[in-house]
Amino acid sequence: MSHRTVREPTDTELEELRRMKRQEIGRVSTRAHIILLSNRGYSAPRIANIHDVTGPMVYKWMDRFDEEGPSGLYDRDREGRPPKIDEEVEQEIERLIEENPAEKGENATRWTAGRIAEHLDRELGVDVHPETVREALNRLDYSWTRPRRKLPPTDPEAYKERLEAIVQAVSRAGPDASVLVEDETTIKRFPPLRRQWQPVGEQRPVMVPTSNDDFTFCGTLDLTSGTTHVRAYDKGRSDYTIQYLESLLQATTGEVLLIWDQAKWHTSKKVRKWLDKHDRIETHLLPVRSPDTNPMEDLWRELKEQVAACLERSLDTLLESAKQYLANLSGKQALCTAGLYIN
Repeated sequence: MSHRTVREPTDTELEELRRMKRQEIGRVSTRAHIILLSNRGYSAPRIANIHDVTGPMVYKWMDRFDEEGPSGLYDRDREGRPPKIDEEVEQEIERLIEENPAEKGENATRWTAGRIAEHLDRELGVDVHPETVREALNRLDYSWTRPRRKLPPTDPEAYKERLEAIVQAVSRAGPDASVLVEDETTIKRFPPLRRQWQPVGEQRPVMVPTSNDDFTFCGTLDLTSGTTHVRAYDKGRSDYTIQYLESLLQATTGEVLLIWDQAKWHTSKKVRKWLDKHDRIETHLLPVRSPDTNPMEDLWRELKEQVAACLERSLDTLLESAKQYLANLSGKQALCTAGLYIN
């Protein structure tokens, strides 16, 4: 069993839990049932779904039972005025966090503490300060952090077919053929700030340039030798793509099997027309929205980590540093960095 459950209740505790489930009313009966379900092996998400509560709420009562037994499932005696954010209000806050504010009539895309406080006052008649909401969110193990991007789902069959076609093409390639993966990345003069060692309590300033110029790196990685071939351009564009392909023909001999993504400057009529006139290059498109299938992504990520993090440089200096980084990589190092290990 991989998911967490409560500790093993004693026979006496089991008898008391069953009694509480039958005879107690409201929340206490529900909590007793939560513990009984967990003891039977139900996961916290499944229990939360059964009782229409949140996962953290299930874990809260599991923790209380583990520490105090059945008696810990009763409401604690409170001194003074009861808190305005009780268990029911906490559950409402957790439900809000999982929903889109726009669906609740808010002209916003995320819930702030102030917005939650306004909702509680309007919908439940609970008048609380935003700071009280923040304290409740911290108590419920929520933090104000950046979300992660998620790509739209891809067709699994189309994904599989494209990768299988690429594998077959690579297996058919002759011994003298160059099997290359290609990608572009944008490198900015003032890149996103990344973590670095700094004295405790001190944030070192990084000068912001008057303009955040950038350039686009086109690059290929030879899947056999680890050789890289890069060129810098203003942006991703069909005519620049053709210039890069021409430089690639000059840098290689024999057949070239080129694997790249479905960027519009790869699939444009202008680029396809050029490819039709050059038999040496055979191109294969990776599945749509699948950066994880392109080893160049890992190479770009490491390049930016090494030479384009937290340090504002002139664009020319940054370009030379990026080129130097790739030039200093041995073939084995490049393949390892891209996640392609040599036996």
